[in-house]
Amino acid sequence: MRSVGNAGPAADGGRLRALDGLRFVAAAAVVAFHFTGRDNPGWGGSVREVFPTLSRLTVYGGFGPYLFFMISGFVVLMSAWGRSVPSFVASRVGRLYPAYWVAVVLTALVLWVAPVVPKWQELGLPGIALNLTMVQSAFGVGHVDGVFWTLWVELKFYVLLALLGLAGITRARLLLLCLLWPVLGAMAAQSGSTLVAALLEPTYAPFFCIGMLLFLVRRYGLDLPTGLLLGLNVLGALWVCRAHYVPWSVAVAGAGVSMRALTVLLFLCIGALVAATLTPLARLDWRWLTTAGALTYPLYLVHEVPGWALIQQLAPVLPAYVVLAVVTAAALVVAWGVHRLVERPLGPRLRRAVERDLARLADRAPATAGAPTAAAPARPRPTELPPVPPAPRCASSAGHASSAGRGAVRGARVPTA
Repeated sequence: MRSVGNAGPAADGGRLRALDGLRFVAAAAVVAFHFTGRDNPGWGGSVREVFPTLSRLTVYGGFGPYLFFMISGFVVLMSAWGRSVPSFVASRVGRLYPAYWVAVVLTALVLWVAPVVPKWQELGLPGIALNLTMVQSAFGVGHVDGVFWTLWVELKFYVLLALLGLAGITRARLLLLCLLWPVLGAMAAQSGSTLVAALLEPTYAPFFCIGMLLFLVRRYGLDLPTGLLLGLNVLGALWVCRAHYVPWSVAVAGAGVSMRALTVLLFLCIGALVAATLTPLARLDWRWLTTAGALTYPLYLVHEVPGWALIQQLAPVLPAYVVLAVVTAAALVVAWGVHRLVERPLGPRLRRAVERDLARLADRAPATAGAPTAAAPARPRPTELPPVPPAPRCASSAGHASSAGRGAVRGARVPTA
């Protein structure tokens, strides 16, 4: 059974290009859902009338974020493994915020020029500005663009991993996390503990755990505890599909979905993640897959509200499928621009700056947290005479010891790799 985890040279590093491609597939599904699978203000009518056949398929694209969460569980745990907490936090900040800031500003400008949804009236400038923090939901403030909701869920997952990192990320602790997180979250939701449920996100916890457990399978192989926890979380995800996604689709997309189809879709997503990480597909070296993966995050951020505004302008004068092609191409071009002009130059700089400052804070923490471990030698008061200097040989030894001590203090840095 342990041979399942031997997925080739990338098992302990390297780029999983097939996983990059899977991320883009998830983003494409979400784009298709927002443009053709759910009713939106762009077309001036129901998408069921504009795309009577296509919409029956793309209504399932709303499941894309659940696939994102599974991929995130795998990839973010892989990123956190063996890293210091400052390094992990900095990597997440540098990865998420530059493109997100651009998306907030771009969407706000689009809504100011073409108010396809009344966000300016709902949020005002203070609410839109608060969106730049990514924690607006904590204040009860809505999102400038509806797709931003997943980032609030992701942030909680990152905090959970960072807290685990303070204790040390180990296989045993991760297995315990994948048992307690979804179970305690579900119990909190059932008991009406809204704060605990909001922190633990029981609706999405099983999907993150599936990704983390598959990472453990890749690293250590499949064993009984990991397999049992995978089964638990898959069953939890299946229940989420029935209890949450089916009614959500009716309320948000304006159309129902089949539970049988959702079950097949869930297992297809899990199978695709397994194939991309635990089979020979993990050794694919097609660089265009990584390019597609790099466009995933900015495409996800910028497509919805700006896309609806563009559809609203073009739909009255062009055929629906032409409008769909033009708007999708425009979203890809904007995503490429955000990646090349914003993410690539600013992301690494922001990551390095955050990591450097967090490491400095970690360096200073022991000096301010409590009493020193050893008493420092008392200094003479200004009115006192200095002590008689020792013999020259001793003075030389003391000087060397003092220099060595100062060098040790200067060299004591928190690892940032």
